[in-house]
Amino acid sequence: MKKTISILLILVTSLHISYAQCNGSLDLCSKQYSEVAYLTTHNAFNSDQDGLFFPNQTYNIASQLNDGVRGLMIDVYNDLFGNPVAYHSIIALGYIPLSDILNDIKIFLDNNPNEIVTIILECYVTANDIEDEINQSGLANYLYTHNNSLAWPTLQNMIDNDNRLVIFTDEDDANGSQNWYHYIWNHAVETHFSVNTINDFTCDFNRGDPLNDLFILNHFVTDATLGYGLYNESNDVNANPFFINRALDCQTQTNKFPNFVTVDFYELGDGLAVVDQLNGITTPSINITKQNSERKILSIKDMLGRKNEVKNNSILFYVYDDGTVEKKIIIE
Repeated sequence: MKKTISILLILVTSLHISYAQCNGSLDLCSKQYSEVAYLTTHNAFNSDQDGLFFPNQTYNIASQLNDGVRGLMIDVYNDLFGNPVAYHSIIALGYIPLSDILNDIKIFLDNNPNEIVTIILECYVTANDIEDEINQSGLANYLYTHNNSLAWPTLQNMIDNDNRLVIFTDEDDANGSQNWYHYIWNHAVETHFSVNTINDFTCDFNRGDPLNDLFILNHFVTDATLGYGLYNESNDVNANPFFINRALDCQTQTNKFPNFVTVDFYELGDGLAVVDQLNGITTPSINITKQNSERKILSIKDMLGRKNEVKNNSILFYVYDDGTVEKKIIIE
């Protein structure tokens, strides 16, 4: 009898652990996908850790997922050989094979069965190219397909069905068998993404229909010329109370719940705390390792990413080892 009770206790305990949380909290399990906020990284692939120049993130996608990021914005192009790769604007500044990114996501989903990840693609390759990469990565079994005639499922439902990878794209070219490849502007509306100072933020809508279910709150500042992340400014933008006040203000002004709270240099400031507050949960803080504050110059580059010596009357970019990039003009 004692042996039987022990076995039952083990089974009950295992069941409790299996359904103990959804994206980090038991409180999220009963919420629909469209009712949850997700910390999202702008140009997620464009990281200093992976050696790309003029980064938007300090740490790479594997680190982002482990640190609590659940939404990834990724730009996909074909390289000279027709292979899908991720880079920002200029391939000479560095690129990551899409297969490597998908492999990191596969590893994370394999090892974290109660987590849901969303990819938002800025896509310059075909839906067939993306499908081939998904199939080769082994992620196909994780794909979620949304039925437009139904409400979004709860996180628990998605976890139970193991449909834990949601993919959106800005290119509406899916065929009839690619229903998992969701055209983002059929589902979401966003705020403006071209913001260069902290004073430029508004809650005005940019792309997408305001009646769509999902809301992308773009919350990052970038260089006006090349669009790379501004590290020092991100430290201010990502910090509370500015961050949470803007998120709540935009929620009130638009009557839209911020789903994808999108940032540069996610480790700076209070991104996770903002998402938790929007979700109405309190979770233990995740320790995000920060770079050494004593930065060093790695290189000096011109506008095309070529290494350069300091010279007068030209625009130069100083790349530091903490992910910071500074634009300088020395006038003679």
